Amino acid sequence: MFAPGVPQVMREFGTDNDLVATFVVSVYILGFAIGPLFIAPMSEMYGRLPVYYVNNVLFIIFSVGCALSTSMDMLIAFRFLMGCAGVAPITIGGGTIADMMRVEQRAGAMAIYAMGPLLGPV
Repeated sequence: MFAPGVPQVMREFGTDNDLVATFVVSVYILGFAIGPLFIAPMSEMYGRLPVYYVNNVLFIIFSVGCALSTSMDMLIAFRFLMGCAGVAPITIGGGTIADMMRVEQRAGAMAIYAMGPLLGPV
């Protein structure tokens, strides 16, 4: 959703570097790659529900931070942190389903759950 707005963001912050334009979009996915390294162990130590709550609140805070950014550096940092917090449902969703469903029903529930991340980009 951010990619179509990149030219306007580049004008707003007075930058015309194509590398920065690409990086400001990609850094969110970098957060998606780094976030699970912290989120998965925290969900095992503190439980899944607190991790969901904390990451939802952090995602909102970092989204507001993106909206209020005054420089490209701030925007990049907040987008990275948004990615780290936003990956929580994908990271621990399978474990949540495994906790909630009986073994006989788990495969069907996982198939339905997996359709979201797979079909979302489409």
